[in-house]
Amino acid sequence: MIDALWGNIFRRQENKEQQIFDVLRAVPIFQGLSSRELRTVQRLVYVRHYADGETIFSTGDPSLGMYIIRSGTVHILREIPEAQSKLIAALTAGEFFGEMGLIDDSPRSATAVAHGNTEAIGFFKPELLNASSRQPELGLKIFLSVAKTLSARLRLTLQELNEIYKKQEKETDVVPTYLR
Repeated sequence: MIDALWGNIFRRQENKEQQIFDVLRAVPIFQGLSSRELRTVQRLVYVRHYADGETIFSTGDPSLGMYIIRSGTVHILREIPEAQSKLIAALTAGEFFGEMGLIDDSPRSATAVAHGNTEAIGFFKPELLNASSRQPELGLKIFLSVAKTLSARLRLTLQELNEIYKKQEKETDVVPTYLR
């Protein structure tokens, strides 16, 4: 009877660990890692629970790392002076945010708020730097993957800005200098 109880406890723990491993495996930043490297990352992450409306981080907070949504929804909000906050994105399970915090030390540029009960996996810069010093190849793979993700997001943002400027140009007949 006691062995069965302990067996159930350990099986549940192994199942949770496998679920976290599976979530990490699906994140583009970690897809180039071997199973062994991914297990190393898994030992570095933290599972966090947030209640509906709870702030995960606010604009201006220190950038310490990224989050991967395991369940629930996270709203990314841009604070606009003298106006209501603007919803930039509504992210769901499997999506990630805050990855700039792995690269630079600039304050957060947006606010992240749980929408409904949310569970997120936190991956923070100090743990990444520590792992990188012990396993430089692992750190390089992760940093390059984060850089590719940021580059893709920047290209998308620039494309959206271009479309906005072209629309303004048609409305006002003013051509921004970078488009001339």
